[in-house]
Amino acid sequence: MSPKSRSDDVIIRVSYSVRPSGEMIVQPFSSKVSRTALLTQSKVYRDLAESSEPLKPFRVTALKEGNRPLYSSWHLMRLLPDKDYSFEVTSLLDPFLEDVLSTPSFTFSIYGRQLSAEVRELNVFSPSDLILPESRLYRVDFVTPTLLQFPRPNLRRKRNRYSLFPYPPLLLGSLAMHWNKFLEPKVSKVTGSRALYFLKEVDYRLRPMTVRYDEGRVRGFVGWTLFSLEARKGSKLRENLRRMLAYSNLVGVGKSRSVGFGEVRVRLGEGTHPTPES
Repeated sequence: MSPKSRSDDVIIRVSYSVRPSGEMIVQPFSSKVSRTALLTQSKVYRDLAESSEPLKPFRVTALKEGNRPLYSSWHLMRLLPDKDYSFEVTSLLDPFLEDVLSTPSFTFSIYGRQLSAEVRELNVFSPSDLILPESRLYRVDFVTPTLLQFPRPNLRRKRNRYSLFPYPPLLLGSLAMHWNKFLEPKVSKVTGSRALYFLKEVDYRLRPMTVRYDEGRVRGFVGWTLFSLEARKGSKLRENLRRMLAYSNLVGVGKSRSVGFGEVRVRLGEGTHPTPES
């Protein structure tokens, strides 16, 4: 399936509740449970889940307890019986909405346990309306390990290299590439030196984080960064930067966002006074 950009593109976000039938142990990064649920519910997702395409029209989060994503550096995670967990899915494909509406509740099995899932909330956004309110400062919380990849040299067998800091050209570049593959209107001139000079970090509290995923390890960063938006008010550049930050709330940033890495929460930073504990 090759999604095409259209003037009536939509962004679909669905929140699910999940309840295991009994106590169960899951991998240190819990999004495999979320993705197994979605494979059960959605044919559209099943058709694309194993695609080798670097950018996908889906983002599936890790399981959450309240607002806290469930993952650890090394230890397996335990889910308790008859306790509600949740996850979110963002899709850029219209047919996914049909799958959601036709099967709002279902059961699925993983790790030898049966779980029940149901749609808790459904939102549909128009890309043209997606933009953060005006502010001088924006705070970005990186809530799951974020993998911002530097451009690869033209060398075979060279491992990917990830930044342990939200370098604005990498951050905005990952968002613009994803947006421009699937949505209209196209966004330009938000990367490179413009990102460096017009989205400036003014405060941060970050730490590297390594987690087990399948048979390997993934190393990224978590924490928060406070950015100052320096582009002129009323300019197209400022509008596009606000649009990309809003988009990140729905699709995440960086590599492997489709399986729950790089989940972010962006909020207005005016009046924010970060403390060591925040």
